[in-house]
Amino acid sequence: MKDIMLKNKKFVIITFILTLFTAILTVSVPILLSNIFNNNYTINTPNFILIIVFMFITYAIQISMVIIRENFALKFNTDYTKELYAKLFNMKYDSILEQGSSYLIDRIGQTVNNLYLFLINSLVGIISNVIIITVSLVLIGLINIYLFLMLLALVPINYLGYKFINRKLHEKSKVMQEETSSGYKELIAIFKNTDMIKQESDYKRIASMISPSIERIYRSMANVNKFGQSTSLIIKLINSFVQNLMFFALAYLIFTGETQVGDLVIASIVLPIFFTALQAFTNVNLEYRDLIVSKEFVEESIMNEQEKQKDIILEDIESIHFGKVDFNVAKKSITYNINATFSRGDIIYIDGPSGSGKSSLMKSLLKFRDASGIRINEHKLEDINIKSLRSHIFYLSQETSILPFTLKENIAFGSVDPYYDWSNLQNSELMGSILNNHSLDGKLLDQGSNLSGGEKQRVMLARLLKEDYDVVILDEVTSNIDKDSQNIILNTVLERMKNKIVFVISHDLTVKEFCNKEIKINSTQ
Repeated sequence: MKDIMLKNKKFVIITFILTLFTAILTVSVPILLSNIFNNNYTINTPNFILIIVFMFITYAIQISMVIIRENFALKFNTDYTKELYAKLFNMKYDSILEQGSSYLIDRIGQTVNNLYLFLINSLVGIISNVIIITVSLVLIGLINIYLFLMLLALVPINYLGYKFINRKLHEKSKVMQEETSSGYKELIAIFKNTDMIKQESDYKRIASMISPSIERIYRSMANVNKFGQSTSLIIKLINSFVQNLMFFALAYLIFTGETQVGDLVIASIVLPIFFTALQAFTNVNLEYRDLIVSKEFVEESIMNEQEKQKDIILEDIESIHFGKVDFNVAKKSITYNINATFSRGDIIYIDGPSGSGKSSLMKSLLKFRDASGIRINEHKLEDINIKSLRSHIFYLSQETSILPFTLKENIAFGSVDPYYDWSNLQNSELMGSILNNHSLDGKLLDQGSNLSGGEKQRVMLARLLKEDYDVVILDEVTSNIDKDSQNIILNTVLERMKNKIVFVISHDLTVKEFCNKEIKINSTQ
């Protein structure tokens, strides 16, 4: 929190000054009202004009604060969201899988929103409300000491009451945020596969799957709202009772001649301001509660799961040695005794039955999981910097990731190179069939639903051909596509990769013909 405030100190200072000025002007109105009438109850014109001027100045400042706040919000929300996504990018592979990317994205959105609300509302609101409450108490105290004591008693009642409520709400909100995010993750997973959904003849089976998730989401929300609203209502009713009692007391004091009508006018303005400020502390507590829950999420779920960077930087990859390789998958220990070294020009076929861990072995090469027994350029894999390592390795799985962007943007995948010659790809056999139906600037649908299976793989492989990697891993990239497409893909890729180290995972033994080396593993190694 302190770091974020320091980064945005200009906004905090400007908002503090404007809030302070607005609070002073707000409480100045009832003070001036006490002098608006002369002794004969004729209007004091200069004071009346001054009040009108003060009110309009207050309104102008409040409008200015909205504009400043929203300009800040645009920059703050954008920058902080990017910062959290950078942390998400650096999370451990298995931590992302366990929590789910949709869950993490949802929680990040909540975190940014909660911090933003606290900064623009609660932090500056505390300053304003303290001034308003203090001045309101003084003004009521000048009218009647007993009315002052009644209002003063409400301050600790509200503070301690909401402190207790928010302590309980903190526990309940943590559960609610986890339940809602996990519930939405399940809903996204179900509806993500449009083909699977639309093949159903009716909605019954879908409803059966999504009902537990939907009910869990709204049950968790209802539990928080029932507790929060019912307990908060008790304090609000106490405040309302005291406010009504004070107006009754003022009416009685006027009737008995112990106070003047002007005091009732002042009180009728001061009391709503006082109770509004007092109620605002409730919102501060609620927003602070959400902020703490979000802070704990960032620390526990993101910061504690960051990958650890090492010191050795690779300039390139010349050789890879697999010895006795050890790593864990889902808390299961896996060991492979391979004892083989590969260098540039080697095309290695990874052979083994389904479930033997071929993909897991290749993912360990990228340090997706901690592994021992692998050396790159004679360096232990454990000692190599992750960023440096992955900048030299391209991993392509059968699970294609086609984004709802243009074909060119899918191939570039965030890379900005204004000098790249796209004609190299446009004239290649690999991209020929796609460009017959789609232009480079044509937008693709989510998950590439307007592409065939072979075309999806070609788009992914085009990313590889556009970049320069030392090591390439092809994980079942030719599965579920026709033989002609397979041959085009393999011939194109391997022709371009003659001076690279290429690992090929496939159940199709004909693919083995393209390779000159082999790693044979099985589930019992």
